[in-house]
Amino acid sequence: MKTWRFGLIKIFFLILFLSISGRLFYWQIVNYTNLSVVASEQHLTTVNIESPRGRIYSSDGSLLVSNEPAYLLYALIPDIKKTLKNGQKYEDTVEKIIEQLTPILYQEEVSQKKDPDKLLRKEKETIEANLKNRISQQLHSTNLIWVPLARKISQEAYEKIEQLKINGLGFEEQSTRFYPEGELASSVLGFVGKDSDGNDEGYLGVEGFYQDQLQGRTGKLTQEVDAQGRPIIAVDNAESRPKEGFDIQLTIDRTVQYTVEKYLFDGAKKYGAKEASAVVLDPSSGEVLAIANYPNFDPSKWSSFDASILKNRAISDAYEPGSTFKALTAASSLDAGAVKIDSICPCSSALKIAGYEVQTWNNKYNPNSTMAQILQRSDNIGAAFWGQQLGKKKFISYIKNFGIGTATGIDLQGEGTGLIKKLQDWGEIDLVTASFGQGVSTTALQLAVSVGAIANDGILMKPHIVKKIQTGNKEVKSETKEVKRVIKSEVATTMKELLLSAVENGEARRIVPKGMRVGGKTGTAQIPLNGRYDPGKTIASFVGFGPIENPKFVMIVKYVEPTPIYGAETAEPTFFKIAKELYTYWGIALQ
Repeated sequence: MKTWRFGLIKIFFLILFLSISGRLFYWQIVNYTNLSVVASEQHLTTVNIESPRGRIYSSDGSLLVSNEPAYLLYALIPDIKKTLKNGQKYEDTVEKIIEQLTPILYQEEVSQKKDPDKLLRKEKETIEANLKNRISQQLHSTNLIWVPLARKISQEAYEKIEQLKINGLGFEEQSTRFYPEGELASSVLGFVGKDSDGNDEGYLGVEGFYQDQLQGRTGKLTQEVDAQGRPIIAVDNAESRPKEGFDIQLTIDRTVQYTVEKYLFDGAKKYGAKEASAVVLDPSSGEVLAIANYPNFDPSKWSSFDASILKNRAISDAYEPGSTFKALTAASSLDAGAVKIDSICPCSSALKIAGYEVQTWNNKYNPNSTMAQILQRSDNIGAAFWGQQLGKKKFISYIKNFGIGTATGIDLQGEGTGLIKKLQDWGEIDLVTASFGQGVSTTALQLAVSVGAIANDGILMKPHIVKKIQTGNKEVKSETKEVKRVIKSEVATTMKELLLSAVENGEARRIVPKGMRVGGKTGTAQIPLNGRYDPGKTIASFVGFGPIENPKFVMIVKYVEPTPIYGAETAEPTFFKIAKELYTYWGIALQ
């Protein structure tokens, strides 16, 4: 009997032993990976350490974009609860914290608005109410240990909150973009916003195009924490440390940029223009010396501006260029041998083609005009004659070679392309109107680059805006790149003289500074609206280069819906105000 009982006990303990062993085997061997992950999540936490973005400099080394200290304000909820005294409610403590933080954080939010002083009372109340609600929601997340309360707050706000000595609040050092030159070149630079994960990301301009180079590498710090989520030990290694972004130097000349913005913005206000853009290039290298757009924006307050203002309209917005396009039609016709310098346009009245009547801008006709006279008078009938002599196929081929209808490939985010219809979609009327810049579209940058080919002895250059990138101890310099030869050198020389004549003998000849030998062409393009052209609204522009003998710059000035409506009365005067300053700045002698 005893032996039987002893045997049962032995079997019982054997089964128990095997059960425990099997369970341990499952936990320690089979399910080891899953359990180790769960354990790590309970006692380890990973903190992302933001890396400073690279700085951006102008061509002379002046700082355009840098970083300044900013802070993440957070709360440790268990630490706040530990401060509660007998009978004190957590909700009451939260309300007190909200009342203490709100005035400081309110000023932070208001300062980020476009015009803080112009905020209405209702707008201020909404900002304050939303702020209080956001902080309250975070502090009432009692299932969490760590909650963020405000990101990227300033040094001043940080110091004020520190002085409050509120238990349970802490700070994590961050950085924010700082613009020493304010709004200067903002559409070139772009801005820094947030990606879907809340990390800094560049948008538009240089910030967007060179995001990978500027952003650096975010670091990771692994911390062992106690039961309340407070760090005990930090585990650091070289691979997880943050790496600062690369610095970038632009081709933008700060003085040229300032000069262009000054006169362009003054002109836009004077003429009541809805928008304005200007581009200045070095035609021999493709370096962009200045790009400006009106209205402008403050990149440090970008979120307060409409999306249409944030984009770089000089490179993104396509428009019908009007008579500035005659420079390309003339160059193409000469290069193809379709016309000669002394060719005479026999047209003496409006053209009637395919049921349409094509007129001159002033309804005046000049029979037997030379190429020079057609450009001087900006004669639509003369330009149509050149286009007809050239023919649709060759005309399209030439303007495509000039880069019209194709992105230039500039290293800026947000470039547009313009539009040229396919050959099979062109009728006879399309060839005629395109010859004087109607029915085709381009961007201001694209047209400046194309006319730059004439200034550069017929060679089209790829525009670029970055001079070099500082990658650690090395410098990576941008290379000058020839795209192609568009017209013969001798044709380019002839075109320079023709465009010089267009300026010196054109309608605005009285505004040209004495001794300034600049070639160029005005444009006054009606704006298409619902299939028709609005006669009272135009895009007025002027594109030119100088000095003729050795062009140092090519520049386009463009106004949208100015008054007066003509390029010769708005864009051309602005062009020469800027050019006069550039001649002095570069020490170019007047002839």
